[in-house]
Order: sequence, then structure tokens, then C-alpha cells
Amino acid sequence: MKKLIPLLVGAALLIPGGASGVSAADYSTDVAMRAPSKVTVGEKIRVVVRPRTAGDSEVVCTGELVLVVKDEAKDVVKTAGKPVRDRVSFAFKLRDPGTHRLVARYQRGEEDPCSESRERRALRVFKRKA
Repeated sequence: MKKLIPLLVGAALLIPGGASGVSAADYSTDVAMRAPSKVTVGEKIRVVVRPRTAGDSEVVCTGELVLVVKDEAKDVVKTAGKPVRDRVSFAFKLRDPGTHRLVARYQRGEEDPCSESRERRALRVFKRKA
């Protein structure tokens, strides 16, 4: 019992110091995206988005990863968002041919130490050959 009390007091003193150290740190977030550059109309498209942070992104970052698909007229065709994990996968189909713009970004949450970032990529959608 005599040894347990100092251990509990020491643990109680360390916990608040560790929590404030995590929130005070500046975590720069970089988003990496893997997507195809050419697809046919109606083909299932799979886009993988990875956040890169200095540490475990699931524990540190409280925001979400968002994928936005825009057409040639810069109108939003599709939007999807998922919580931050090591790797987030989005799957969808496009019905209109032409050049589309994929934008993957990290959107900050409340009291989030991670910074916002985004990556863009072009996607060409072709008509099916008869």
C-alpha cells in the first residue's frame, strides 16, 4: 500500500502534462491520393486517400477526409467524406464522359491540431466502344 500511493500520485501528475503536449504540437497534414487517370463510362472507380502526419493520424487528427469530383464546367458531381484512418477508400461510378477533377482534402475537426491540405488530380472518362 505504501508503494501504491506514490505511483498513483506520479501517474496523476504525468497525465495532464502528456495531454497538453499533444495539443500544443503543430501537426502538418499532407494528403496522398491514388486514383486512375483514364476510365470508361460506368466503370467502378476506386480512389485511395492517405493522410500523412507526424504521428498516428487516427489518434491525433479529429477531422475527416473528403473527396470531391467536379466535371468540366466545375460543377460538383459527387462528394463523400469519411473519418480519418490510415487509409480511406472511396468507390463510385461516373456516367458522363469528359475530363473530371478529383480533389482529396483533409477537413479539420473541432480543436484539431492537424492542418488542412488537399491534392488534385485529373480523371478522363471515355465512352464505351460499341
